[in-house]
Amino acid sequence: MAYDFSKVMGIKGRSNEAMLLEWLISRKDTLIGAHEVQLSAVEYIRTIFQKPVTPDTISRLWRKMREDFRTDKENSILYRSGLTYEEQLTNRGKQKYYRVSDA
Repeated sequence: MAYDFSKVMGIKGRSNEAMLLEWLISRKDTLIGAHEVQLSAVEYIRTIFQKPVTPDTISRLWRKMREDFRTDKENSILYRSGLTYEEQLTNRGKQKYYRVSDA
């Protein structure tokens, strides 16, 4: 039987919010589209944490993080994690992307 290192590394029991934050930190200073949150973040969480999550769950969580940042910046999880984000339009203003960076 293989040893389960996830308990030693503190991986099990992490919230979706904590796992999404780790993915955002790994993608810092690059443009992130909504489709990447639904595809890349979900794949990252499944691969690194072996936790099945749905794209809709992660997308709703990302939307809530952005909304909390806009309405109450100092108390938002993004700001408390040392992150900030900005919206950027591409493709002649038709597609919205986000750039996460240090606060």
